[in-house]
Amino acid sequence: MHQRIFHKSLALLFIIILIFSFFGTVISFEYNEKSHNQFVIKNIIGQGKTCFGYQAFPNPDLIVSFDIDNPEALNTIGTPITSDKIAGGTWVDGVWWCCEYSSISNSKIWIINHLTGDMTLIGESGEGLNGLAYDDTTGIMYACSSTHLFSINISTGVATMVGPFDISGCVMVGIACDGYGKMYGEDLHTDSLYLIDPTTADTTLIGPFGLDFNYGQDIAFDKETGVCYLSAFTVDDGNEGALYICNISTAELTKIGNLGLVPTQITGFAIPYNFNDPPSDPIINGPKSGKVGETYYYSFTSSDPDGDDIYYHLCWGDKEIIYIYGPYPSGEKLILPYNWSDNGVFIITCWARDTNNDTSEISTLEVSIPRNKFFLNTYLQLYFKQYPMLERLICLIKVL
Repeated sequence: MHQRIFHKSLALLFIIILIFSFFGTVISFEYNEKSHNQFVIKNIIGQGKTCFGYQAFPNPDLIVSFDIDNPEALNTIGTPITSDKIAGGTWVDGVWWCCEYSSISNSKIWIINHLTGDMTLIGESGEGLNGLAYDDTTGIMYACSSTHLFSINISTGVATMVGPFDISGCVMVGIACDGYGKMYGEDLHTDSLYLIDPTTADTTLIGPFGLDFNYGQDIAFDKETGVCYLSAFTVDDGNEGALYICNISTAELTKIGNLGLVPTQITGFAIPYNFNDPPSDPIINGPKSGKVGETYYYSFTSSDPDGDDIYYHLCWGDKEIIYIYGPYPSGEKLILPYNWSDNGVFIITCWARDTNNDTSEISTLEVSIPRNKFFLNTYLQLYFKQYPMLERLICLIKVL
């Protein structure tokens, strides 16, 4: 009798092990079947940004563009129609603005079409200007002469004096504002970087560049990254035009590369940017508890302040898979079905990404799926149908 019970128990144990071996195989199979539909998330690094400038030297004067990572390759956009050279440049709401150098202290303010090179005259400033900058926090355009700071009326181009720079022998060749309204200036007399108060023109020395700058050049910010660049022309060991990254805390320069194939002066320097707000954190709605194997519906909603379309990055918590859905219009509700094949506590995680690749914070929803005693029976029936030999073994145990 005891021997019979032992053999029956041993057979039952064998079948249970066999069943769970099959169970693991099937789960693995289901995982792989789903994973082939998923996107692989890659951190894509760009090949650089297209910048714009005015080739003031060598002749002929040209309107050009270049990749910020490869400034040696200058691409001609057009031919200027100005009576003198463009001196300073800045970017404002998708538009390239420039000021023209004037020997008679009456620089003209221009808009240049960065795609065609066509130039539109805004007006005469009434001052001789070297540099141009725009403060996005106040909506004010500024310009500098060698010795003074001005504000510019963007409707007429007329300059209004803010004040003189408090630098002895100052030759302020260019100014630029970062994305937070801080203004910086490049002085050729001291070959140094200065912080400029836009309300008074008072300056604070940041530090020397460590190079001897001269002739035509400019300064600009990539306001998306906060990086400051100089399109500089040096006279240290022979003339050289080059693009530099400038550390705005120390004025230390890092050379990216030469501008053009020969010594080149680039003025009217402008770097496009697009201020973008990320989408809101997704709102997740749906059941917080359920049963194994049953399908439940969950909704995900995010809005983008700029009206951009939205992608949803989603993980259901039971597998290391990130599903990507979209794009969907801002504010449109995404509704998805899902069922969990095992019991446990699962954390649904979701974040939103707009078409400019700005992302929200991660939202979560905890879902509890308790053990379902009928779940195993359901799967056993499926296995018996697929593997009838298992059912015969069970029947054999009953006979023992």
